[in-house]
Amino acid sequence: MIINSLKRFGITTGAAASAAAKAAVIGLLNKEKRSTVVIPTPIGLRLEIPVEKVEIQNEIACAEVKKFSGDNPDILDGLVIRCCVKLNENNEIVIVGGKGVGKVTRSGLKATMGEMAISPTVKDMIINAIREVTDKGIQILIEVPNGESLAENTLNKMVGIVGGISILGTTGIETPISDEDYLEHIKCELNVIKQSYDFVVIAPGNSAAKYASELFDSTSIIKVGDRIGDSIKLASSLFKKIILAGLPAKLLKVYAGIFNTHYSQGDARLESLTHASVLAGLPYDVLIKISNALSVEEAFTYMTKEQRRKVMKIVAEKILSRIKSFNDDINFCVIIFDYDGESLSRVGC
Repeated sequence: MIINSLKRFGITTGAAASAAAKAAVIGLLNKEKRSTVVIPTPIGLRLEIPVEKVEIQNEIACAEVKKFSGDNPDILDGLVIRCCVKLNENNEIVIVGGKGVGKVTRSGLKATMGEMAISPTVKDMIINAIREVTDKGIQILIEVPNGESLAENTLNKMVGIVGGISILGTTGIETPISDEDYLEHIKCELNVIKQSYDFVVIAPGNSAAKYASELFDSTSIIKVGDRIGDSIKLASSLFKKIILAGLPAKLLKVYAGIFNTHYSQGDARLESLTHASVLAGLPYDVLIKISNALSVEEAFTYMTKEQRRKVMKIVAEKILSRIKSFNDDINFCVIIFDYDGESLSRVGC
């Protein structure tokens, strides 16, 4: 089997910000204008990223890096992320968002309400990149020159992020998983897993794979992105046991019968969550809050842990009945994790 080897990976906005911050610090401390920098990532890989511009003036240095999306269709491809740095009085690294970086206006997101939309993982990436250069205190301002206008074409406002884009990324790497050729990649991975296991764990994303690795060998897990239905069908021809393990947002789409979870294929997350919450018998006042939430994460803040478990059990049972229709001879299992990695529901396992 041959996979198109020309498919290009990209970098996340978080990786671009980390590279810009590191280049700016090198400029500030060494008066050196780098054309590339190498940054560490949360998954252990190191990325060499081009730097578009470095400006050094008195006690401030600024650097710009363009986001590269590889072969993923992404309106943020080519977006400039700019970091300006100066020395801090203490040895802490302080990261703030400026023009073009969105502000969180609703609860339930990775950043706290009222803060700029820079994820904790990205902040750690930036700190780790800076600590390769210096142990001094650094003040970092992240700006996105066209962020405010580009944000109008994203889903940010729908989830409560206004005024700019989010600085995100759990791995630093953007994988071209939306491409049709990615199915060939999935086939190859499934065949490799088949050599060592009689089961496979299908994880839609990086966080799901991370949490699943606490329950299963990491080499039995395959990350499939949005292609959940296609992956289950492919796996059904190879394995007698298939475990679908994911976080609520993507699996709520499967609850509604949407097996390709890319946003262009449909979205019924909050409608599904409201429906399952009604079936779980949640109080009326909680149902109203859930139905008016802008994201699943926000809706979860209105529910107790026990309520989440009841609702996700209903979700998992419905998903199980849906995927059994692919092949009733397969032993299917559905696991839904909370956003902190705790298992909310296990059905069929």
